[in-house]
Amino acid sequence: MAVETCPIPTEEAKSNFRSTRKPTSHAIIADESLSSRVWESGQHCLELDGVRGIAIVAVTLYRFSKELDEAASPALAMAKGFLSVGGRGVDLFFVLSGFLITGILLKTKSKSGFFRNFIARRALRIFPLYFATLLVCLFIFPTLLSTKIFDLPRSNQFYLWTYTSNFLMARENSWCFGPLDHFWSLAVEEHFYLLWPVAVYFLSLRALLSLSVAIAIGVGVIRSFLSIRPEWNVAVDVLTVFRCDALCMGAILAVIMAQRIHVDRMVWFAKRCLPFLLIATLVFAVTGKRWMTLPHTIVPALMAVVLGLIVTGKKSNYLSRPLRNPILCWFGKYSYGMYVVQLPLLTLLPISIFVSAVGLETMNSVMTSTAYLVTMVALTCAIAYVSFHQFETRFLNLKRFF
Repeated sequence: MAVETCPIPTEEAKSNFRSTRKPTSHAIIADESLSSRVWESGQHCLELDGVRGIAIVAVTLYRFSKELDEAASPALAMAKGFLSVGGRGVDLFFVLSGFLITGILLKTKSKSGFFRNFIARRALRIFPLYFATLLVCLFIFPTLLSTKIFDLPRSNQFYLWTYTSNFLMARENSWCFGPLDHFWSLAVEEHFYLLWPVAVYFLSLRALLSLSVAIAIGVGVIRSFLSIRPEWNVAVDVLTVFRCDALCMGAILAVIMAQRIHVDRMVWFAKRCLPFLLIATLVFAVTGKRWMTLPHTIVPALMAVVLGLIVTGKKSNYLSRPLRNPILCWFGKYSYGMYVVQLPLLTLLPISIFVSAVGLETMNSVMTSTAYLVTMVALTCAIAYVSFHQFETRFLNLKRFF
């Protein structure tokens, strides 16, 4: 009697079998959970525009509030103290940039022209406005206005043109670029754009996560110890090696989102860390002390935790809805231009000149300061808007070739 044998299934048969199997309940839950989340790789996320909008509004108000005279009124003193917290908006930019850039790099890692395309697209977004601003501030304004307020950055302009202004600041232990001092943060971002693609390209997700965690922890520890020494006062604030931990905190979030399997564990951990980070941040804000640069670690960590809860949350939850506000998203869209022009604008139009030009000498200090803040924010928005649509967009359209 012949024995019936079981044929060995072919690869095609295996594939057909796998495609006809019903997914397990765990897989269904995971897929539904992931699909309903705020952030999906490769898709524009309005919530992140809102986050960027919060960051630029905070930084802008912080910059212009420096002109307020706290001695003139208790209300102005209170407002200036409150708005000073906005300086931490730079940390939020770093965390958000680390998250988005790492996500982009992971998504395009397997595509041809990985390095060329990434660098070209970043250059088209960053370089035109940056170098145009240098040209205007270092040459056109001094000539047309016969002003010397840009003499300091002009004398050190090599470092501005080469994105190394933070190196000179660290070496001199001083803020030595005057109206262009804020370009240190753009230098940090540019260094990240140049180095991080190499790490993403050559490392696995697990190795990249380990590297990001090691940098985030190691940098914070080393920076705290060095901050004790007076000669490192500025360096620990501006050098890329001492500020890249915030970028790596964003990168950690991006890698976990790419792995997908540890997302729920990350959310659990983030919710438990949130109260402690929030309390510590409030202590830093109220005291206003340096705390051995611990705020450089704790504040970005808080922002990374909140960002993690935002991008893993549902599209209709209490965090997502406010961030899709059209006004916040508008500010987010033009945030780069606003950031670049605000300090030169502040230098050209301090509150003393504004009051004289508009004729507000007889108005009380609170009303004068309010009018100044509103005017400066409006001017910043207008310049950023015109710059984006009349200048930057011409270069952004070239991204389609990369």
